Amino acid sequence: MPMRAKPAHGKEVWMIVHEFADDIGSYGLFLKQQGITPHVFLAPETDFAALDARIPDVVIVMGGPMGVYEAGQYAWMNPELDFIARRIAADKPLLGVCLGSQMIAHVLGAPVFKGSQGKEIGWHPVAMNDAGMLGPLRHLDQSNTLVTQWHGDTFLLPSQAVLLGSSRKYENQAYSYGRNVMAVQFHPEMTADVFARWMLDTGNELPEVNGDRAALAIQSRKNGPGLLKGNFNFFAGWLADVSPHTLVKADNDIDDAKATRLYAPKLTPAA
Repeated sequence: MPMRAKPAHGKEVWMIVHEFADDIGSYGLFLKQQGITPHVFLAPETDFAALDARIPDVVIVMGGPMGVYEAGQYAWMNPELDFIARRIAADKPLLGVCLGSQMIAHVLGAPVFKGSQGKEIGWHPVAMNDAGMLGPLRHLDQSNTLVTQWHGDTFLLPSQAVLLGSSRKYENQAYSYGRNVMAVQFHPEMTADVFARWMLDTGNELPEVNGDRAALAIQSRKNGPGLLKGNFNFFAGWLADVSPHTLVKADNDIDDAKATRLYAPKLTPAA
């Protein structure tokens, strides 16, 4: 596990990824603008038992192609689930994205399984309910942006969790647990670089949903800047709620022009 200097108090952000170190997407862009360098842990190379879940101010668990029910196939998964359980027990800020949301649901006692509606891949609307619209997830509501989806698994809502958003295919798209835990099934972190890698589709999942790379590239150019702006505003709002000292400056809003520059849509679809 790579070592680095410990940053100033109030800026300790840990991110767990499951395949590529740069799978942090626009969360990395946001944190960079705040002068924060997150500590990125690649799950297969991490000794989770050695990590103190109480230390970081914020933990973000990102996505991956594996399923929680496949834990026996991955030596790191049960230790990571235990780390997540310890983080929740510490009652400190935790955000789960896609696989991360499923892992949190599992730790909270809810079953995770293959979805009966098939895979949800591409750019889709998610509707936040009344509870979701009262918080920072309103920035990712279908009235503001489409979001990216790439999953075939789903889960039941954990006991005592609050449902915040749903899609047409899957009800449990966003939820909170207590004051400090937030989870989203979709991918708000999409950037041009992440999108380009996903379009390689090494798992050959696009044909399962009649996905067309050229059409998806057009949708990405159209929707990407709006999603990036929405995710910046969501993340800033969530941090202000759960870890206000993590933010370097209060005004984190970005205009459409800046979002377009940051997203840098200069893609050609993979062959």
